[in-house]
Amino acid sequence: MPQSNLTHNPEFINHPLLKKDTVIKRQYQQIIFATCARSNCLVVLPTGLGKTIIALLLAVHQWKDSNLKVVFLAPTRPLVEQHQQSFQNLINMDPDCFVLITGSITPEKREKIYQDPHVRAMFMTPQIVQNDLITGRFSFKNISLIIFDEAHRAVGDYAYTFIAKKYHQAPEQDSRKILAMTASPGKNKEKIIEVMQNLYLDAVEIRTESDPDVRPYIQEVQTKWIEVELPEELQDILINLDQLLKSILTELKKNGIIDTKNIKKITRKDLLNAVNELDGLISLQKTQSDLSRLLYCKKLLANAIRISHMKELIEAQGIVALAQFIQKNFQKVQDRKGGVSLRELFSSPQMQKISQQIQNLQQQKIFHPKLGVLLSLLQQQFIHNPESRVLVFCQFRDTVKFLVDHINQEHDIRAMTFVGQQRKGNEKGMSQKEQLQILQDFKSGRYNTLIATSVAEEGLDISECDMVVFFDVIPSEIRSIQRRGRTGRNAAGKVFILKTKGTREESYFWAEKHREKEMKRVLRELQKDVNLRGKSNNSHLTDRKGNSSSKSSNLLKYMQEFSQNAPKNADQARKQSQNQKKMQNNIKNLEQQSAKDDNSEITLENAAPFPSEMNLDGNPYVMVDTRETASPITRILSEMNVKVDLQTLPTGDYIVSQRCGIERKSIQDFVDSVKDGRLFNELIRLRSQFNHPILLLEGDIHRILTLTRASVLGILTTIILKFQIFLIQTRDSHNSAEFIKALAVKEQKTLKKPFSIRFKKVPEQIDKQLEHIIAGIPGINLARAQDLLREFRNLRAIFNASPQDLQKIHQIGPVLAEKIHRFATIDYFFKEEKPDSE
Repeated sequence: MPQSNLTHNPEFINHPLLKKDTVIKRQYQQIIFATCARSNCLVVLPTGLGKTIIALLLAVHQWKDSNLKVVFLAPTRPLVEQHQQSFQNLINMDPDCFVLITGSITPEKREKIYQDPHVRAMFMTPQIVQNDLITGRFSFKNISLIIFDEAHRAVGDYAYTFIAKKYHQAPEQDSRKILAMTASPGKNKEKIIEVMQNLYLDAVEIRTESDPDVRPYIQEVQTKWIEVELPEELQDILINLDQLLKSILTELKKNGIIDTKNIKKITRKDLLNAVNELDGLISLQKTQSDLSRLLYCKKLLANAIRISHMKELIEAQGIVALAQFIQKNFQKVQDRKGGVSLRELFSSPQMQKISQQIQNLQQQKIFHPKLGVLLSLLQQQFIHNPESRVLVFCQFRDTVKFLVDHINQEHDIRAMTFVGQQRKGNEKGMSQKEQLQILQDFKSGRYNTLIATSVAEEGLDISECDMVVFFDVIPSEIRSIQRRGRTGRNAAGKVFILKTKGTREESYFWAEKHREKEMKRVLRELQKDVNLRGKSNNSHLTDRKGNSSSKSSNLLKYMQEFSQNAPKNADQARKQSQNQKKMQNNIKNLEQQSAKDDNSEITLENAAPFPSEMNLDGNPYVMVDTRETASPITRILSEMNVKVDLQTLPTGDYIVSQRCGIERKSIQDFVDSVKDGRLFNELIRLRSQFNHPILLLEGDIHRILTLTRASVLGILTTIILKFQIFLIQTRDSHNSAEFIKALAVKEQKTLKKPFSIRFKKVPEQIDKQLEHIIAGIPGINLARAQDLLREFRNLRAIFNASPQDLQKIHQIGPVLAEKIHRFATIDYFFKEEKPDSE
């Protein structure tokens, strides 16, 4: 493989904003940069070929005006830090111009950083930008370039799609650009086009390892598949699991739920699809006999999926992972946390027998043969190169922990776990700080082997990573490319993939190879399409050999042709418009009729003020609990021009006025909160805080299958009649957001002044309750309330005291004394009653 471009007399890019002799001139990077400078571009480039350099060159190009800034987004903090360091190391500017913004920085400080003229580039995870866009703390003013790293994530509700939409909707600025980068955009054209549409891209630059202009820079990566056979002892467990699974499949086939009972012909995907179909059938049943039969089949399906998972654990991971899974489920049964199907499966004689087999094998220390192969690979690598760095990928945390414990018993191997931040059961994840420290220790040599879950597939730029081992096979072409990309960046690397003969790992092997091959075919096809359209549009760009060609970067027309969301015909559009106008008129008339509704306010002290600017721009305002940012509703509200204020709310999820708070529950969360007892405690707090409490159920209650219909109806009627809470059902997140906005508009239209909230928290102790009552008088804080109670001993004495007696208390002057006396004697008027004297 030619190495001259890499090692012999490299030519550097000269630019006043680039540090001298730091950025090597590579022709393909310059060609891609030229496209990016003209268009919003998706760059698909194999890992290790310098996507960050292209982003850096484009950023330098965009800094024509000293006021313009760049936003660099990446999914993980390690990756964000890596990009920041690249800019600081290569760009000839004050390093403080490149700011890393994390969630540990307060929103107020983040807002100041956004507005700081000294800041030229901001490096963040997308969740931070999304939240600050929603609350109005962040705007795209003076942002000339936004970079989306790992752009294949820009699908569904991921934050990239929301940010790109807001950026696209922001007021136009000259030369504003979007750059999206990935090594693996997806296996099919639909996925790639979806990413481009979501990020508003109109050009694509694609390179594969076989392209002539990148071939000189591709490091050789040897990939070897190593096949192992399950020992007889593990096969015995597999046989017992197969027998148990076959008995369940036979019952399911007898009831017409599946087409075959052949274990080899039915996959876990087939079982999951059957669950979805079965749920639909259950929701339609009206006779008790049919319903009972289908619910019985649902229990069988749940156990079939569990057994399928156990089979995969024994095939790919070994005895330890399976033992941990079984132990966790036995514990659930003992704690009465599992459902009926779980209890039936794990109390069966067959599972008891399998559990005993596993215990015996653990005592005999019979492990999966992959462990021996892995140890051999590591030993050989460190004998050959003691300074090596090795990365081992494994899907399950239990196996990761086992491997680290076992490997660290070997001489010269210093292994460490590397897992994600999310909590899994009783096991907490790693914090960002812990992850960064482990990466630093890995680079420095304190550890020479990382055993990692999928969290390490993205964001590790470790040039010293000489070998990568897949402990298990994954059928995803994107994840496989990401894993292999952890080696062969600046030097040759090795990849070993371990698979078990005669198991589903062989199917995964062929599926992964087919999908990766298909992805490369799609990329070449898309690349060819770009060139053809470029010639027809007479758009002149430089080709890969540096010559003038007629390649266009504009894919807008192609994207529109490919989109499945074709526009309606003229008659349909006209009819829809007429219906919309009629509906708007009906709503307007209804609002005029209800204008005389009661709009009385609850007198509460301020803890979360309503912004005064709301009445100036006419947009409604909603307080949202920070935990609701995981739901699309918050983003949708922001897109509907609702002013969103993210706070940690002690009660409710959404607040639209002093008297109206909303607790939102998805159908699954509703069921879970009923089972674990959270629901009624949450509703009690909601009822005590708001005069108009609302429970918003999102989804179809008829899809609730783990509770009987009688139970569901009993719970709902209790909520309405006993708790006196309004019950609203919505179809989905969009429907929920529309309702919340409509409610906010209605509540806030008649307000004379901004609303404020004092969250009620009634203490349990009687003395604290007395303090709470007195402190509720305006001007009386806790210290004054305690002084008053200390002197007068009870509420009657306080309210019977004269203003002169009240003034004897420390910090109680004439004004406060008169106010207390007035509160003790003023009459209460209910609703529309009016005092004659006022």
